[in-house]
Order: sequence, then structure tokens, then C-alpha cells
Amino acid sequence: MKDLLPECYDGFDRQDHVIDGVDTVVLTMGQGPDLVFLHGTGTFTGFDAARVWAKTHRVIIPFHPGFGLSGEAPNIHNIEDHVFHYMALFDAMKLDRVALAGFSLGGWIAAEFALRQPQRVSQLILLAPAGLVSDSAPAPDLFSIAPDELPGYLAHDPARILPLFPAAPDPKFDAALGREVTAFARLLEAHPQGNPDLARRLPRLGMPTLLIWGAQDRLRPAAQAQDWLSALPEARLEQVPDTGHLILEESPSSAALVSRFLDEMAGDMPGGVITAEETWEATEWQILGQTYRLKQDGQDSMAWHATFPPGTFVPPHIHPDQDEFVYVLSGEYTIRLDGEERKARTGDLVVMPRGVPHGIFNESDDDATSLFWVAPTRALRSLFAAIDKVPDPDEVVRLAGLHNVHFLPPPETK
Repeated sequence: MKDLLPECYDGFDRQDHVIDGVDTVVLTMGQGPDLVFLHGTGTFTGFDAARVWAKTHRVIIPFHPGFGLSGEAPNIHNIEDHVFHYMALFDAMKLDRVALAGFSLGGWIAAEFALRQPQRVSQLILLAPAGLVSDSAPAPDLFSIAPDELPGYLAHDPARILPLFPAAPDPKFDAALGREVTAFARLLEAHPQGNPDLARRLPRLGMPTLLIWGAQDRLRPAAQAQDWLSALPEARLEQVPDTGHLILEESPSSAALVSRFLDEMAGDMPGGVITAEETWEATEWQILGQTYRLKQDGQDSMAWHATFPPGTFVPPHIHPDQDEFVYVLSGEYTIRLDGEERKARTGDLVVMPRGVPHGIFNESDDDATSLFWVAPTRALRSLFAAIDKVPDPDEVVRLAGLHNVHFLPPPETK
């Protein structure tokens, strides 16, 4: 539905959803690929940067439960609760695969969401994110900062952001901001600096990631950017000079950094000939004795050359949202598809539809080679990167489940 919006949201459309009993308001603007932006603790800043992004994308800005225009959420106590809220909201909005951006608190939620549903995140943009515990550059205690000092923590030059604050005492403004700060405080009760497990989990994120940080950020110290950068395998950092925490508001031109990144990621896949000796982006994986050499990668499909030595296999599993194909180049495979077993030999094409259990085995005495491909790509490249050279099959199965590939339990023995 559409409804009236405050003047600062002029030009946005409004949607209202009830997610697990929580009235959730979502703003949208523009047309094109979906870009979801998760806001920070204070929504008083508005979302003018979205007007830049809406020139090329459909920008989707949900208000967190307990923040802004959304309703109260007494059952949301931690970041995990927020992540599950957004899983349900994405389901309700039929958001299959999006570019996901988040600022400060929203960056923390975005990173945790991407860890749990990487198949839904094509690109990740984190603007001065909270959530990572940094021993070398801990964040100051937000709740010990005096009100008159707060602008100096939010901006390098407080004069640039003072127009965001009321010129005279405004109880309504104070109450709205106090509500949001209280909701944020509730998330930090157990761990004031963030999630102590986040640093060891971030290396599992394989999607292209852009970090944006104000070079003079005091609220999320700029030195924390290096902690994020070292933990994220596919990240790059853009530092915005002479800028504090409110990056998009103090330096509005920084919104173009997001647009440029998304434009680069959406570039046309280059054409040409990938020779027998070449791999796409020099990428090769060793997975439980098999060798996978990447041959093509894009949002719509991904292909790789596979070598299965004798006795190696991929046990039965399901891709809920990918079709998979195998063209046999040499040797023989045993294919178990939806409970039936067949042989596939040189020149044969194996079609394994999404949602159908299938396993691939080399039960012969010789190597078997093939060209595999899947459509669409989803999180498969991230999965291969995560399980490369992992020796423990149980760990491979666990990581696969996090990337929406689900291995089936072994059949019961009589």
C-alpha cells in the first residue's frame, strides 16, 4: 500500500508489511536492479543518497523494527533477530538477489545477513559498519558522549551536518532519536563492542564487497577499516577524506562511490575464447580430491572444468534454486538422479534440475573429466572458495548448507 510520508521522504513510495507481528515500513524509489539499503541508528538524517542511486536502481530502504516509521518489536533483542526479520521481509517482498548496502548499525546487519543467506547478496556495500570487535581501535561508548559533543563524533566538520538537527529544542525530535538509540543499546547489552564471533566468520563472504569509511571517523574509528579489509576476501576500501561518521551526509559526493561500484559489477561479461589451458580469472579449486578450473562466471551462469580421479564423488545433494548440467569430456560417471542410477560417458549431457537430488561418482579406474555449469550462479562461487582445500567432508557439508546447497544424509543401512 501507499501512504503519506514526512516531507523529508518526498519522492519515495511507501510499502507497509507485517513481519512476524512487526509493522514494517519500506521506502522505495527508482527502477532497475534492486539495491537494499539498511540505515544506521539515527534515521533523522534522511536518505538523500538514495536519490542518486535511484537513477540506475530500485532502491529499497526498510526501517528496522523499533526505528523510524516501523513499529515496536519487543521480541527483537539482538542482531540475529534483525537478520531473521530481514529474511522474512525479503521473502514477503520476493527479493531473490539484491545488492545489499548498510551504514553503521545497518552495515552490521547487512554483513550478518550476507553470512547467513549469501545466495541473496550479489554485492555488499558497507559504510563505516558497526559489529566487528577491534582490539586495536575500539569504538567509543556512544552512551557516554555528552549531547553537545555528539556532532563532533558524527562529522569531521560539525557545521556540515548541523542543518540535520532542529534549530530549537524539539521534544518530538528528541523522543524519536531516543527511541532509536534505546533500540540500538538493547543490541549491545551482551557485547558492547559488537559480535565477538564476526571476525572469524567474515572470511566466508565471497561476494564483491566495497568498504567506505570517513578518514576522520571517531564513532567507528577509521582504523577499523583495516580489520574489515583483512577479514573480507573480496573487499576493497574507499576512504573519504575530511569526513567523519556520517559519510553520506557530510560528503554527499560519496554516494557516487556506491554507484560506481555497482556499475563496475554490472558490466557486461567480456567475450572471447578461454583456451583449454586457461582459467577464468586464474581461479582453480581443490575440493575433496577433485580439481575444478573456472571457465566462466557471471550472474546468470557459471561453468568449470572438473577432473574426478577414480573413487572421488559428490554425494547426493540439492540445489533449491539452480539447474546444473554436466557434459562429459572423457571417462565415465555414475549419476544418481532422483533415486535412479545411470552411466554418463564421453559426449553425454547430464541435466540435473533444481530441487531434484543428485550425486556424481567416478566408480571407474580412470580419471573422468567434464564441463559443469549452473544457472543462475547464486552463491556457488562463494561456496567453492569456502571449501577449497577443506579436508573434512563434514565441514564441507556444513559450509555448503550456508551457501544454499544441501547434502542429503546417507541412506539408512539395514
